Amino acid sequence: MDLSEDLKYRLAFLTLRLAFDQKLSAGDPGQYPAMLQYLDILAGTQLAEDATGKRYASQRDKIESFIDAEFDEETLALVNKAIAELI
Repeated sequence: MDLSEDLKYRLAFLTLRLAFDQKLSAGDPGQYPAMLQYLDILAGTQLAEDATGKRYASQRDKIESFIDAEFDEETLALVNKAIAELI
């Protein structure tokens, strides 16, 4: 697959968001304050301070849908395999 520079960055961004989502959804998101602060920067929010003891609202389905729509099902499968190896 030959991707433009913009699409490469988009795929990398979505992959990182999906990896963070899986990690934060697995337990208390307050254990990962730097991840939450980073996501606050990306989203323009200030939710990290209040995250301890709360459940993370997963956006996995939405992110996977973006990857599948913008790229293809094979790319989504590869992204999920790479994240599984990373986490």
